[in-house]
Amino acid sequence: MIQIDLLARVMEEQNENFLQKQLIAREMTLPLQTNQILVVSGVRRCGKSILIRQSLPTDQPGLYLNLEDPRLVDFESADFPKLEQLRDQFGKTSILLDEVQSVVGWEIFARSLHEKGQKLYIAGSNASMLSRELGTRLTGRYKQIELFPFSYQEFLLFKNGSPGEESFEGYFLFGGFPEYLQNQDQDYLRTLFRDILTRDVAVRRNISNETALIRLGVFLCSNVGKPFSYSRMGSLLEIKSVRTVIDYCDYLEESYLFDLIPMYSQSIRKQLANPKKAYCVDPALASANSLSFSKDLGRKLENYVYLHLRRSFKEIQYFQNKVSECDFVVKWNEEIIGAVQVCWELNPDNLQREIKGIKAAMDETKASKVVLLTWNQEDFLDGIAVMPVWKWMMEPVSIFFGVD
Repeated sequence: MIQIDLLARVMEEQNENFLQKQLIAREMTLPLQTNQILVVSGVRRCGKSILIRQSLPTDQPGLYLNLEDPRLVDFESADFPKLEQLRDQFGKTSILLDEVQSVVGWEIFARSLHEKGQKLYIAGSNASMLSRELGTRLTGRYKQIELFPFSYQEFLLFKNGSPGEESFEGYFLFGGFPEYLQNQDQDYLRTLFRDILTRDVAVRRNISNETALIRLGVFLCSNVGKPFSYSRMGSLLEIKSVRTVIDYCDYLEESYLFDLIPMYSQSIRKQLANPKKAYCVDPALASANSLSFSKDLGRKLENYVYLHLRRSFKEIQYFQNKVSECDFVVKWNEEIIGAVQVCWELNPDNLQREIKGIKAAMDETKASKVVLLTWNQEDFLDGIAVMPVWKWMMEPVSIFFGVD
C-alpha cells in the first residue's frame, strides 16, 4: 500500500514533467470518441504516452501516472481507487496510466472505471502481459493500438524535411526513436536496448541468466533478415535447452524488440518447423547493438521495408523454395495479397535472381500486387515495378496493396 499524500506528490511532479515534454507529430490519430478503454502498446520510448496526451483536448490532458517510478514500489492494486480521488482533486476528467502492466490486478480497476463510464487511457510495453489481462477481464471493453518508432513520413515531420534520397539517408542512419534523433548518441540506443532486455524481459519473466538473454539479443541484431533455427542458435550461444531459446525469443517479441516471421507455407506445422527470420523494431537500434549489422546495408534496408509493412499488416512471411527466394509475402483476410522483394542495387549479377524470386512467390502464393524495392533505382522490368524504398514509403502500404 502507498499513502495517498505520497501518491499525490509523485503524481504532481510526474504531471508537471509530463506536460513539459515535446509534442511529436504522428501519422496516427487516436479514436478518442470511443467509449472503450484505449490501450496504446509498443516498444519502450517510442512515444506512446505522448501520443495519448497530444490526442486529448489541450485543456484536459488527463491525470498521468507512470507506474515504473521507483517511489511507487509499494503501489498495489488496492491503491488504484485513490487515483479517482486524486483525479477529481486535480480537476481532471480522465486517467492516463503508463507501464500499467507493472502492477498485478490493474485490469480490475480498468473494468471498474469502464463500468462507471469514466475515461481511461493505458500505455504499455509488454504485449503478452497486456493481452493476457485484457483478454480475461476486459473482453469487448477496450481498443488496442500498436505504436512503432517513427515511420519515414513521421521522420520527415519531425525533421521538417522533404521526401527524397537525401532525407531517407538520414532516416536510414538514425532510425525512428524520437529521443535518439535529438541527441544522436549511440550510447542512448545501447542503454535502451539493455533496459528493454532487463526491465521488460528479464525482470518480468524472472530470468536469472541475463547474460544469455543479452547474447541472444545481440545475435538477433547481428543477423537481421537471416534464416535461423532455434537449435542452431542455442548451440552457437551455448544455451543448452532449445525450449529456453524458444522462450527467450518469445519474450523478445513480447517486448516489441523483435518480430520473428515464418517461411511461407500453407501448412502451419511446416511454418513452425522451418527456420525463422528476425527483424528489429528499429534498424538503428540493431546497428548500435550489433556485431556486424551495420556492414550489411541490404539487410538493413530490408528491415526498414519490413517495418513499413508491419505498421499495416501483422501476418508477414518470407518465401523460399528449392531455387528461389522472396523477402516478404503479405497475408490479409486469409489470402496472400502481395509480394515484396528488396535489393540494395540491381545489377547484371543479381537481376535475374531477384526477378525469378518474386515471380516464384507470385506463382505459388497467387499474390496479385508485387514490387521490387531498391535504394534509388526506378524501372519496370519483366512486368515487375522497381521503386526506390523512400518513394514506396510515401503512402501507407495498405493503399499500395489496395485494402482498407
